[in-house]
Amino acid sequence: MANQDISSILPEWTEEFSHALMHNSSLCIALFSGDKKLLFANGSMAELFKGEPAESFLNPTIDEILSFDHSKSLVFEGFLTMGSISSVNTSLWAQVYRKENKILVVGGVNAAQLIQQNDTMHHLNREINNLQRELIREKSTLENTLKKLNELNKELKSLNTDKDRFLRILAHDLKNPFNTLMGFSDLLLKNVHKYDREKIKKQVKSISETTKKTFYLLEDLLLWSNAQSGKLSINKKKAVFEDICMYIISGIENQANSKEISINFFEAEKTILNVDLNMIKTILRNLISNAIKFTEKNGQINIFTEKGAEFITITVSDSGIGISKENIAKLWDFSTQVSTAGTAGERGTGFGLLLCKEFVEKMGGKIWVESEVGKGSDFKFTIPI
Repeated sequence: MANQDISSILPEWTEEFSHALMHNSSLCIALFSGDKKLLFANGSMAELFKGEPAESFLNPTIDEILSFDHSKSLVFEGFLTMGSISSVNTSLWAQVYRKENKILVVGGVNAAQLIQQNDTMHHLNREINNLQRELIREKSTLENTLKKLNELNKELKSLNTDKDRFLRILAHDLKNPFNTLMGFSDLLLKNVHKYDREKIKKQVKSISETTKKTFYLLEDLLLWSNAQSGKLSINKKKAVFEDICMYIISGIENQANSKEISINFFEAEKTILNVDLNMIKTILRNLISNAIKFTEKNGQINIFTEKGAEFITITVSDSGIGISKENIAKLWDFSTQVSTAGTAGERGTGFGLLLCKEFVEKMGGKIWVESEVGKGSDFKFTIPI
């Protein structure tokens, strides 16, 4: 029954067959006259035409089809390529029939072709996905590289700023103490036979104090440079704070005495610190020297400690001129620091406070200042217990 001649059942299904031929999207049908004029085409075939319908047959061409042996109705069976030279072409499996000088083209995509196309599309999709993932990875890598380059560029600008500041300090701030040293030594050399013992002692004392200040400045520059380059290591040890403090005070008491400033140390109980000795000495020396610099004659400086649960807070308090809020914000900023003269015209570089911040943070603490103009300053820093 399944192999019944279709011609016997067509009459009662004519309308349905016509509808299927016109609207089946996978079936392409066209009928041409012998002079290559289009007589009929369903929707699917019409979509394949590019320009003139007859000229849309690329391989074989309509002329080649007309030249085929047509002793039998079926003149061609195989892949038919349609489209134009300037467009994307379409290949479909087709049968071409010729009867009464008319050409009937019936084409579609067979199952094997569908499977092959599906495999091809699957492969292409996989390749596209791989390329997309690779592009995402490359994009991420490029973004990270760009971010690192921007960070390095900022660091380079910062290093150039540091370099310029170093050169400015070496050219100007170091020039003054050396001029003082040369002036005092030349004066002493010329008048060594004229001056009495007290006069010579006074001149030598001035030379000694200037030498110490210059040495400390050079030491600060070297320490700060090493800290910035990562060459400075921390070696923590247990130490008595009072011993450290008294050692520093003894080294700079002449500086305080010259302005008749008293330095007082207060401690409720013995304080043991776990610190790098060189770092804590540098911090105290700079903070006390800074307090002397900005304190008027007959002023005082108080040093005291406060023990907490996790930190010991050390305060260097002075009765000096104080600091404005605007300048407090600049104290720890290398790029905006400006050398300010002390109450007796003392010169400074600002490196001391930067070095204090660097060392305090390296030892796990923090540093800050509480101050009002005309009411003195309290420089505070913490050391982990």
